[in-house]
Amino acid sequence: MNTAKIHLITYGIISIALIGFIAVPKAEAAVICDFSRDLEIGIDGEDVRCLQKYLNDAGFTVATSGVGSPGNETTLFRALTEDALIAWQSANSVSPATGYFGPLSRAKYNSLVGGGSASVTPSSSEDAQVAALTAQLEELKKLAAEAKEQPKVASNDVKRMILKAINIVEEMTDQIEDARDDGDDVDHLEDDAEDAREDLYEAMEAYLNEQFDRAYAYAEDAYDNAADAYEDAGGETEESELEEDLEDLEDDIDDAWDKIENADDNDKDVDESEELLEEAEDVFKDAEDALDDGDYDEVRDLIEEIEDLIDDAIDSIGDSKESRAEDAIDDAKDIIDYVKDRIEDADDDGDDVDEAEDLLDEAEDLLDEAEDAFDDEDYEEAEDLAEDAEDRAEDALDEL
Repeated sequence: MNTAKIHLITYGIISIALIGFIAVPKAEAAVICDFSRDLEIGIDGEDVRCLQKYLNDAGFTVATSGVGSPGNETTLFRALTEDALIAWQSANSVSPATGYFGPLSRAKYNSLVGGGSASVTPSSSEDAQVAALTAQLEELKKLAAEAKEQPKVASNDVKRMILKAINIVEEMTDQIEDARDDGDDVDHLEDDAEDAREDLYEAMEAYLNEQFDRAYAYAEDAYDNAADAYEDAGGETEESELEEDLEDLEDDIDDAWDKIENADDNDKDVDESEELLEEAEDVFKDAEDALDDGDYDEVRDLIEEIEDLIDDAIDSIGDSKESRAEDAIDDAKDIIDYVKDRIEDADDDGDDVDEAEDLLDEAEDLLDEAEDAFDDEDYEEAEDLAEDAEDRAEDALDEL
Protein backbone atom coordinates (compact mmCIF):
# COMPACT_ATOMS: atom_id res chain seq x y z
CA MET A 1 0.00 0.00 0.00
CA ASN A 2 1.52 3.37 -0.97
CA THR A 3 1.90 6.29 1.41
CA ALA A 4 -1.03 8.21 -0.04
CA LYS A 5 -3.35 5.26 0.60
CA ILE A 6 -2.18 4.89 4.19
CA HIS A 7 -2.64 8.61 4.85
CA LEU A 8 -6.11 8.52 3.35
CA ILE A 9 -7.15 5.50 5.43
CA THR A 10 -5.67 6.98 8.60
CA TYR A 11 -7.44 10.32 7.99
CA GLY A 12 -10.72 8.48 7.42
CA ILE A 13 -10.31 6.42 10.58
CA ILE A 14 -9.58 9.50 12.71
CA SER A 15 -12.54 11.35 11.16
CA ILE A 16 -14.91 8.46 11.90
CA ALA A 17 -13.57 8.19 15.44
CA LEU A 18 -14.16 11.92 16.02
CA ILE A 19 -17.69 11.77 14.63
CA GLY A 20 -18.49 8.88 16.97
CA PHE A 21 -17.42 10.78 20.07
CA ILE A 22 -18.71 14.35 19.63
CA ALA A 23 -22.36 13.50 20.35
CA VAL A 24 -23.74 15.46 23.31
CA PRO A 25 -25.52 13.31 25.91
CA LYS A 26 -29.20 14.03 26.47
CA ALA A 27 -30.44 14.96 29.90
CA GLU A 28 -33.25 12.40 29.74
CA ALA A 29 -33.23 8.75 28.69
CA ALA A 30 -36.65 7.13 28.41
CA VAL A 31 -35.57 3.60 27.36
CA ILE A 32 -36.08 1.06 30.16
CA CYS A 33 -34.24 -2.27 29.92
CA ASP A 34 -34.09 -5.36 32.12
CA PHE A 35 -30.41 -6.31 32.22
CA SER A 36 -29.82 -9.68 33.91
CA ARG A 37 -26.35 -10.56 32.60
CA ASP A 38 -23.01 -8.97 31.71
CA LEU A 39 -22.71 -7.71 28.13
CA GLU A 40 -19.51 -7.51 26.07
CA ILE A 41 -18.07 -7.94 22.57
CA GLY A 42 -19.48 -11.08 20.92
CA ILE A 43 -22.72 -11.26 22.95
CA ASP A 44 -26.03 -11.55 21.05
CA GLY A 45 -29.52 -10.97 22.43
CA GLU A 46 -32.49 -8.66 22.82
CA ASP A 47 -30.82 -7.10 25.87
CA VAL A 48 -28.10 -5.87 23.48
CA ARG A 49 -30.74 -4.28 21.26
CA CYS A 50 -32.24 -2.54 24.32
CA LEU A 51 -28.78 -1.31 25.36
CA GLN A 52 -28.26 0.16 21.88
CA LYS A 53 -31.65 1.88 22.04
CA TYR A 54 -30.80 3.31 25.45
CA LEU A 55 -27.41 4.58 24.29
CA ASN A 56 -28.87 6.13 21.14
CA ASP A 57 -31.67 7.75 23.15
CA ALA A 58 -29.21 9.03 25.78
CA GLY A 59 -27.09 10.72 23.11
CA PHE A 60 -24.25 8.20 22.95
CA THR A 61 -24.98 7.21 19.37
CA VAL A 62 -23.99 3.70 18.35
CA ALA A 63 -24.03 4.69 14.66
CA THR A 64 -25.22 7.77 12.81
CA SER A 65 -26.64 5.69 9.97
CA GLY A 66 -27.15 2.08 8.99
CA VAL A 67 -26.76 -0.79 11.44
CA GLY A 68 -26.94 0.37 15.06
CA SER A 69 -28.32 3.80 14.26
CA PRO A 70 -31.55 5.05 15.90
CA GLY A 71 -34.36 2.83 14.63
CA ASN A 72 -31.88 0.26 13.28
CA GLU A 73 -30.63 -1.25 16.53
CA THR A 74 -29.52 -4.90 16.46
CA THR A 75 -29.04 -7.81 18.84
CA LEU A 76 -25.29 -7.93 18.14
CA PHE A 77 -22.75 -6.47 20.57
CA ARG A 78 -19.88 -5.42 18.33
CA ALA A 79 -17.25 -2.67 18.10
CA LEU A 80 -19.68 0.22 17.55
CA THR A 81 -21.71 -0.77 20.62
CA GLU A 82 -18.50 -1.01 22.64
CA ASP A 83 -17.37 2.45 21.54
CA ALA A 84 -20.71 4.04 22.44
CA LEU A 85 -20.73 2.26 25.80
CA ILE A 86 -17.21 3.48 26.60
CA ALA A 87 -18.35 7.06 25.91
CA TRP A 88 -21.37 6.57 28.21
CA GLN A 89 -19.22 5.06 30.97
CA SER A 90 -16.72 7.93 30.75
CA ALA A 91 -19.49 10.54 30.92
CA ASN A 92 -21.08 8.83 33.92
CA SER A 93 -17.87 8.21 35.90
CA VAL A 94 -18.06 4.44 35.52
CA SER A 95 -14.44 3.41 36.02
CA PRO A 96 -12.76 1.69 34.34
CA ALA A 97 -14.49 2.67 31.08
CA THR A 98 -13.75 -0.52 29.18
CA GLY A 99 -16.87 -1.10 27.09
CA TYR A 100 -17.77 -4.03 29.37
CA PHE A 101 -21.34 -3.73 30.68
CA GLY A 102 -20.99 -5.44 34.04
CA PRO A 103 -22.37 -5.01 37.59
CA LEU A 104 -21.04 -1.46 38.00
CA SER A 105 -22.48 -0.32 34.68
CA ARG A 106 -25.85 -1.94 35.47
CA ALA A 107 -25.90 -0.23 38.85
CA LYS A 108 -25.22 3.15 37.22
CA TYR A 109 -27.88 2.49 34.56
CA ASN A 110 -30.47 1.58 37.22
CA SER A 111 -29.66 4.71 39.21
CA LEU A 112 -30.09 6.87 36.09
CA VAL A 113 -33.33 5.43 34.72
CA GLY A 114 -34.76 4.86 38.19
CA GLY A 115 -34.55 8.56 39.01
CA GLY A 116 -35.74 9.58 35.55
CA SER A 117 -32.66 11.74 35.01
CA ALA A 118 -29.27 11.33 33.38
CA SER A 119 -27.52 13.14 36.23
CA VAL A 120 -24.23 11.53 37.17
CA THR A 121 -24.30 12.67 40.82
CA PRO A 122 -23.69 9.67 43.09
CA SER A 123 -26.51 8.62 45.45
CA SER A 124 -26.27 9.96 48.97
CA SER A 125 -27.55 6.67 50.33
CA GLU A 126 -24.81 4.82 52.22
CA ASP A 127 -26.23 1.46 51.14
CA ALA A 128 -26.20 2.52 47.49
CA GLN A 129 -22.58 3.64 47.77
CA VAL A 130 -21.56 0.34 49.36
CA ALA A 131 -23.42 -1.59 46.66
CA ALA A 132 -21.76 0.47 43.92
CA LEU A 133 -18.28 -0.03 45.41
CA THR A 134 -18.90 -3.76 45.79
CA ALA A 135 -20.04 -3.99 42.16
CA GLN A 136 -16.98 -2.03 41.05
CA LEU A 137 -14.69 -4.38 42.98
CA GLU A 138 -16.30 -7.43 41.35
CA GLU A 139 -15.90 -5.93 37.90
CA LEU A 140 -12.25 -5.08 38.56
CA LYS A 141 -11.65 -8.66 39.73
CA LYS A 142 -13.21 -10.00 36.54
CA LEU A 143 -11.12 -7.70 34.35
CA ALA A 144 -7.95 -8.65 36.24
CA ALA A 145 -8.69 -12.35 35.78
CA GLU A 146 -9.32 -11.86 32.06
CA ALA A 147 -6.09 -9.88 31.71
CA LYS A 148 -4.16 -12.68 33.41
CA GLU A 149 -5.70 -15.34 31.15
CA GLN A 150 -5.19 -13.30 27.97
CA PRO A 151 -1.71 -11.71 27.87
CA LYS A 152 -1.43 -8.43 26.04
CA VAL A 153 -0.26 -8.56 22.45
CA ALA A 154 2.99 -6.67 21.87
CA SER A 155 2.90 -3.59 19.67
CA ASN A 156 5.41 -5.04 17.19
CA ASP A 157 3.34 -8.21 16.81
CA VAL A 158 0.32 -6.06 15.94
CA LYS A 159 2.34 -4.11 13.38
CA ARG A 160 3.43 -7.31 11.66
CA MET A 161 -0.10 -8.69 11.59
CA ILE A 162 -1.54 -5.43 10.22
CA LEU A 163 1.12 -5.25 7.49
CA LYS A 164 0.46 -8.89 6.67
CA ALA A 165 -3.26 -8.10 6.40
CA ILE A 166 -2.64 -5.02 4.23
CA ASN A 167 -0.57 -7.10 1.79
CA ILE A 168 -3.16 -9.85 1.41
CA VAL A 169 -6.03 -7.35 1.10
CA GLU A 170 -4.18 -5.69 -1.79
CA GLU A 171 -3.47 -9.07 -3.41
CA MET A 172 -7.10 -10.09 -2.92
CA THR A 173 -8.39 -6.92 -4.57
CA ASP A 174 -6.11 -7.35 -7.59
CA GLN A 175 -6.95 -11.06 -7.91
CA ILE A 176 -10.70 -10.44 -7.81
CA GLU A 177 -10.38 -7.75 -10.49
CA ASP A 178 -8.28 -10.07 -12.68
CA ALA A 179 -10.83 -12.84 -12.28
CA ARG A 180 -13.65 -10.46 -13.18
CA ASP A 181 -11.73 -9.29 -16.26
CA ASP A 182 -11.41 -12.95 -17.28
CA GLY A 183 -15.19 -13.27 -17.18
CA ASP A 184 -15.36 -15.21 -13.89
CA ASP A 185 -18.27 -14.72 -11.53
CA VAL A 186 -16.78 -13.14 -8.40
CA ASP A 187 -19.84 -11.41 -7.00
CA HIS A 188 -20.06 -14.04 -4.25
CA LEU A 189 -16.62 -12.96 -3.02
CA GLU A 190 -17.60 -9.35 -2.35
CA ASP A 191 -18.90 -10.10 1.15
CA ASP A 192 -15.60 -11.67 2.24
CA ALA A 193 -13.69 -8.86 0.55
CA GLU A 194 -15.74 -6.16 2.26
CA ASP A 195 -15.45 -7.91 5.63
CA ALA A 196 -11.67 -8.02 5.17
CA ARG A 197 -11.47 -4.29 4.43
CA GLU A 198 -13.73 -3.36 7.35
CA ASP A 199 -11.73 -5.55 9.73
CA LEU A 200 -8.52 -3.94 8.48
CA TYR A 201 -9.88 -0.42 9.14
CA GLU A 202 -11.00 -1.53 12.62
CA ALA A 203 -7.53 -2.95 13.27
CA MET A 204 -5.82 0.29 12.26
CA GLU A 205 -8.18 2.41 14.33
CA ALA A 206 -7.62 0.18 17.37
CA TYR A 207 -3.87 0.35 16.83
CA LEU A 208 -3.95 4.15 16.74
CA ASN A 209 -5.82 4.02 20.05
CA GLU A 210 -3.20 1.58 21.46
CA GLN A 211 -5.83 -1.16 21.86
CA PHE A 212 -3.35 -3.79 20.75
CA ASP A 213 -5.32 -6.96 21.63
CA ARG A 214 -8.30 -5.70 19.69
CA ALA A 215 -6.13 -4.50 16.79
CA TYR A 216 -4.44 -7.88 16.49
CA ALA A 217 -7.77 -9.76 16.51
CA TYR A 218 -9.23 -7.54 13.77
CA ALA A 219 -6.06 -7.75 11.66
CA GLU A 220 -6.10 -11.54 11.97
CA ASP A 221 -9.76 -11.62 10.86
CA ALA A 222 -8.92 -9.29 7.96
CA TYR A 223 -6.14 -11.61 6.83
CA ASP A 224 -8.31 -14.73 7.05
CA ASN A 225 -11.21 -13.18 5.11
CA ALA A 226 -8.91 -11.72 2.46
CA ALA A 227 -6.99 -14.99 2.05
CA ASP A 228 -10.26 -16.90 1.59
CA ALA A 229 -11.48 -14.47 -1.08
CA TYR A 230 -8.06 -14.43 -2.77
CA GLU A 231 -7.88 -18.20 -3.03
CA ASP A 232 -11.54 -18.49 -4.12
CA ALA A 233 -10.72 -16.04 -6.91
CA GLY A 234 -8.00 -18.41 -8.16
CA GLY A 235 -4.97 -17.05 -6.35
CA GLU A 236 -2.43 -18.94 -4.28
CA THR A 237 -1.04 -16.98 -1.37
CA GLU A 238 2.66 -16.88 -0.68
CA GLU A 239 1.86 -18.21 2.76
CA SER A 240 0.07 -21.29 1.38
CA GLU A 241 3.00 -22.05 -0.95
CA LEU A 242 5.46 -21.89 1.94
CA GLU A 243 3.12 -24.02 4.06
CA GLU A 244 3.28 -26.72 1.37
CA ASP A 245 7.08 -26.47 1.30
CA LEU A 246 7.22 -26.93 5.07
CA GLU A 247 4.86 -29.90 4.87
CA ASP A 248 7.20 -31.53 2.33
CA LEU A 249 10.18 -30.81 4.59
CA GLU A 250 8.38 -32.40 7.52
CA ASP A 251 8.00 -35.58 5.43
CA ASP A 252 11.71 -35.41 4.54
CA ILE A 253 12.60 -35.17 8.23
CA ASP A 254 10.46 -38.23 8.99
CA ASP A 255 12.14 -40.16 6.15
CA ALA A 256 15.57 -39.19 7.48
CA TRP A 257 14.64 -40.47 10.96
CA ASP A 258 13.62 -43.78 9.38
CA LYS A 259 17.01 -44.07 7.69
CA ILE A 260 18.83 -43.22 10.91
CA GLU A 261 16.83 -45.82 12.82
CA ASN A 262 17.63 -48.46 10.19
CA ALA A 263 21.32 -47.54 10.36
CA ASP A 264 21.21 -47.77 14.15
CA ASP A 265 19.63 -51.23 13.90
CA ASN A 266 22.60 -52.21 11.72
CA ASP A 267 24.99 -51.11 14.47
CA LYS A 268 26.15 -47.97 12.67
CA ASP A 269 27.22 -44.87 14.61
CA VAL A 270 24.34 -42.42 14.25
CA ASP A 271 25.08 -39.94 17.04
CA GLU A 272 26.11 -37.16 14.67
CA SER A 273 23.14 -37.85 12.39
CA GLU A 274 20.72 -37.59 15.28
CA GLU A 275 22.21 -34.29 16.43
CA LEU A 276 21.98 -32.81 12.94
CA LEU A 277 18.39 -33.92 12.49
CA GLU A 278 17.39 -32.57 15.91
CA GLU A 279 18.91 -29.25 14.84
CA ALA A 280 16.84 -29.44 11.65
CA GLU A 281 13.69 -29.89 13.76
CA ASP A 282 14.59 -26.83 15.86
CA VAL A 283 15.08 -24.73 12.72
CA PHE A 284 11.79 -26.10 11.40
CA LYS A 285 10.01 -24.66 14.45
CA ASP A 286 11.70 -21.31 13.81
CA ALA A 287 10.43 -21.44 10.22
CA GLU A 288 6.87 -22.06 11.45
CA ASP A 289 7.16 -19.06 13.79
CA ALA A 290 8.49 -16.89 10.96
CA LEU A 291 5.58 -18.00 8.79
CA ASP A 292 3.11 -17.02 11.52
CA ASP A 293 4.80 -13.60 11.68
CA GLY A 294 4.53 -13.20 7.90
CA ASP A 295 8.32 -12.98 7.49
CA TYR A 296 8.42 -14.96 4.24
CA ASP A 297 12.03 -14.14 3.34
CA GLU A 298 13.12 -15.56 6.67
CA VAL A 299 11.04 -18.69 6.04
CA ARG A 300 12.79 -19.29 2.70
CA ASP A 301 16.23 -18.90 4.28
CA LEU A 302 15.30 -21.33 7.05
CA ILE A 303 13.93 -23.85 4.53
CA GLU A 304 17.32 -23.91 2.79
CA GLU A 305 19.05 -24.39 6.13
CA ILE A 306 16.72 -27.29 6.98
CA GLU A 307 17.40 -28.97 3.63
CA ASP A 308 21.15 -28.72 4.20
CA LEU A 309 20.87 -30.16 7.70
CA ILE A 310 18.80 -33.11 6.44
CA ASP A 311 21.40 -33.84 3.73
CA ASP A 312 24.22 -33.60 6.27
CA ALA A 313 22.39 -35.93 8.65
CA ILE A 314 21.96 -38.55 5.93
CA ASP A 315 25.55 -38.10 4.70
CA SER A 316 26.87 -38.80 8.18
CA ILE A 317 25.39 -42.32 8.10
CA GLY A 318 26.88 -43.07 4.71
CA ASP A 319 23.62 -42.72 2.77
CA SER A 320 24.81 -39.66 0.85
CA LYS A 321 24.12 -38.49 -2.69
CA GLU A 322 27.66 -39.50 -3.58
CA SER A 323 27.26 -43.01 -2.24
CA ARG A 324 23.87 -43.43 -3.91
CA ALA A 325 25.32 -42.34 -7.26
CA GLU A 326 28.26 -44.70 -6.82
CA ASP A 327 25.92 -47.60 -6.03
CA ALA A 328 23.76 -46.79 -9.07
CA ILE A 329 26.82 -46.78 -11.36
CA ASP A 330 27.99 -50.12 -9.97
CA ASP A 331 24.54 -51.62 -10.51
CA ALA A 332 24.47 -50.36 -14.10
CA LYS A 333 27.91 -51.85 -14.77
CA ASP A 334 26.81 -55.23 -13.42
CA ILE A 335 23.67 -55.43 -15.55
CA ILE A 336 25.54 -54.24 -18.69
CA ASP A 337 28.21 -56.91 -18.24
CA TYR A 338 25.54 -59.54 -17.73
CA VAL A 339 23.57 -58.49 -20.83
CA LYS A 340 26.78 -58.37 -22.89
CA ASP A 341 27.50 -62.02 -22.04
CA ARG A 342 23.92 -62.98 -22.89
CA ILE A 343 24.14 -61.24 -26.27
CA GLU A 344 27.38 -63.08 -27.11
CA ASP A 345 25.74 -66.41 -26.23
CA ALA A 346 22.70 -65.59 -28.36
CA ASP A 347 24.90 -64.51 -31.27
CA ASP A 348 26.85 -67.78 -31.05
CA ASP A 349 23.55 -69.60 -31.27
CA GLY A 350 22.74 -67.77 -34.49
CA ASP A 351 20.03 -65.51 -33.02
CA ASP A 352 19.34 -62.00 -34.32
CA VAL A 353 20.94 -59.70 -31.72
CA ASP A 354 21.15 -56.43 -33.67
CA GLU A 355 18.38 -54.64 -31.73
CA ALA A 356 19.74 -55.85 -28.40
CA GLU A 357 23.25 -54.66 -29.33
CA ASP A 358 21.92 -51.20 -30.25
CA LEU A 359 20.16 -50.91 -26.89
CA LEU A 360 23.25 -52.09 -25.06
CA ASP A 361 25.35 -49.47 -26.87
CA GLU A 362 22.92 -46.79 -25.63
CA ALA A 363 23.22 -48.19 -22.11
CA GLU A 364 27.02 -48.00 -22.26
CA ASP A 365 26.86 -44.39 -23.53
CA LEU A 366 24.58 -43.45 -20.61
CA LEU A 367 26.96 -45.16 -18.20
CA ASP A 368 29.87 -43.11 -19.58
CA GLU A 369 27.85 -39.91 -19.07
CA ALA A 370 27.01 -41.01 -15.53
CA GLU A 371 30.69 -41.53 -14.72
CA ASP A 372 31.54 -38.09 -16.16
CA ALA A 373 28.83 -36.47 -14.01
CA PHE A 374 30.19 -38.32 -10.98
CA ASP A 375 33.67 -37.00 -11.67
CA ASP A 376 32.18 -33.49 -11.85
CA GLU A 377 30.56 -34.16 -8.43
CA ASP A 378 27.08 -33.78 -9.94
CA TYR A 379 25.90 -36.81 -8.00
CA GLU A 380 22.16 -36.46 -8.62
CA GLU A 381 22.71 -36.33 -12.38
CA ALA A 382 25.12 -39.27 -12.14
CA GLU A 383 22.54 -41.33 -10.26
CA ASP A 384 19.80 -40.51 -12.79
CA LEU A 385 22.00 -41.39 -15.78
CA ALA A 386 23.16 -44.64 -14.18
CA GLU A 387 19.56 -45.66 -13.56
CA ASP A 388 18.72 -44.84 -17.20
CA ALA A 389 21.66 -46.99 -18.31
CA GLU A 390 20.38 -49.86 -16.19
CA ASP A 391 16.89 -49.50 -17.71
CA ARG A 392 18.31 -49.53 -21.24
CA ALA A 393 20.37 -52.65 -20.51
CA GLU A 394 17.26 -54.38 -19.24
CA ASP A 395 15.47 -53.40 -22.48
CA ALA A 396 18.28 -55.07 -24.39
CA LEU A 397 17.82 -58.17 -22.28
CA ASP A 398 14.12 -58.18 -23.09
CA GLU A 399 14.97 -58.11 -26.81
CA LEU A 400 16.76 -61.46 -26.38
